[in-house]
Amino acid sequence: MIAAGWAALADALAVGPGMRILEVGCGEGGFCALAVIRGAEAAGIDADPHVVARARQRVPSADLRTGFMEALPWADDSFDAVVGFNAFQYAFDIDLALREAARVLRTGGRMGMGKWGQDSELFRLAVAIGAGRPGALRVQDPVEEAMRRVGLEVSERGDLPVELEVPDAGALAGAVGVTDSAALVEHAEAYRRADGSYRFAAAVTYLVAAE
Repeated sequence: MIAAGWAALADALAVGPGMRILEVGCGEGGFCALAVIRGAEAAGIDADPHVVARARQRVPSADLRTGFMEALPWADDSFDAVVGFNAFQYAFDIDLALREAARVLRTGGRMGMGKWGQDSELFRLAVAIGAGRPGALRVQDPVEEAMRRVGLEVSERGDLPVELEVPDAGALAGAVGVTDSAALVEHAEAYRRADGSYRFAAAVTYLVAAE
């Protein structure tokens, strides 16, 4: 599903040889893998050591670390682009996380972000389960507003209609970004199929910004 968003954002950022890319909230390293295929040097960070271990297997050439987006372990001006897919909107302190992303960007670098589009079944499910808690999906504090607060101006955006299919509730929890599996199963019952999998109409919104 997110592969379409990865490709669109990689195109918008002109990811290619000679670039150094950081993926915040890298998960299993999907965008890192795409960046390497396109000839870039990739790095990534995620708070979950288990997914970082899988990302290292998937993209052995990438600099992949366990840590938090509010305290990136790289020096100032380290990257040509910083990207995050369904990452920054779950930060405990979104302004601090975005300032950290801006700090490690080189002069003239750009930031790309992908998130679930708000006009979709999946976004409404995420809101019903977790909106408003620290670390949960932000609804009253949109990402674009936070970007502007820290001096990042959105220069490009796009919306991609997609369908999300996941094999079980565990995979759905990862896609939505929640830990309350009981609430997830309850709210997602209407989308569960006979084999236990789930299917949603969704949308990916991507943003490109610069200081």
